[in-house]
Amino acid sequence: MNLVDQLDWAYWKRLNPKEKRTLLSQVLLYYVNPLLKISDIELKEFELYGIKCETFELLIDEEKFVFVPGNKEAILGWNLGAKGLSLLETAQDSPNISIPEEILNQYNLLETESLANYINDKTTRLRKSAIPAMFVQRYALPAGTEFLGRFDAVTGSFEGRVDLFAKIEKEIKEILTPKLNSQESLIWTFPESFLMEDSWYIELEPESDLYRVYTHTTHNYTSLRKEIRKKNFDLLTEDQWEYCNGAGSRRLFRWGNDLNMSDPYRGKAIKKMIQGLNMFGLSFDTKMTRFEITEDPGVLKLTDHQEKIGIPAVEYLPLSSYYSNSKMLHSEVILFPQKYLYRKAIVLKV
Repeated sequence: MNLVDQLDWAYWKRLNPKEKRTLLSQVLLYYVNPLLKISDIELKEFELYGIKCETFELLIDEEKFVFVPGNKEAILGWNLGAKGLSLLETAQDSPNISIPEEILNQYNLLETESLANYINDKTTRLRKSAIPAMFVQRYALPAGTEFLGRFDAVTGSFEGRVDLFAKIEKEIKEILTPKLNSQESLIWTFPESFLMEDSWYIELEPESDLYRVYTHTTHNYTSLRKEIRKKNFDLLTEDQWEYCNGAGSRRLFRWGNDLNMSDPYRGKAIKKMIQGLNMFGLSFDTKMTRFEITEDPGVLKLTDHQEKIGIPAVEYLPLSSYYSNSKMLHSEVILFPQKYLYRKAIVLKV
């Protein structure tokens, strides 16, 4: 059996830790550019909704990646409509349901069969795909950026690439600690994000005083993909993205099909699964405010807006592993970090 065959998930999961480490050493030797710095290799087990994967997390050029085993016969896409979903949590005459006219003209979302058709139409076709093993970046980055570290807006401390941060520290502090009069200070709040084009970008982490700090270079899709390849990385194709998101499971969402967020008992657990790492140790944006670009030109995953209509199966559909965007990305459109994400990968091509 050759090396690539041993990296298939069906074989990989039967190996003991020592055998996995031996295989990883061979992969790093034969498939990863020796100019990339590899460090902090750890074997960990990740689990989501009963799907487990024992694999490696590691730093590649000081950025967190995980090893995702391949799958020669991954089943992707969706054709099961609303099967298995917790559908309407609100009564059909609820004032919380407000369906946009453009959807009303095509679907009756209060009727199960029509809702099922809507879900099928908004997801990718059912198909079988051969997925290679990959090293995949845990967190997607805002487009045009490279991660430097984290800045504490309260204490003024920074953790990360101190040498590079020192060059932009003064500018960032001027934005986050402006000189205000007493009236202005009563209404001022920390910005969610701030972009200094072709210099730096900051983004506030949820429910914290920490900012993620990035360098920034203006890119369109063509130039960003060229830059990524120049640094020995790839983007994920749509098939690879769907597999990395949901592991090819026959569920519409990677965390299962339960959407009952308002339930006082299950709701908290569901939200934790949605926002946490998946079965491969990867994190996916859940805010529904940004697209994630792919290797397939024009193809976007996730969404930059959420339909607030009162039907969870529709509102959360963009978080589905198999959601298909109607919007296509033009190659020359500027990729602003507030609107687009990208995720680097090393694909172990045969």
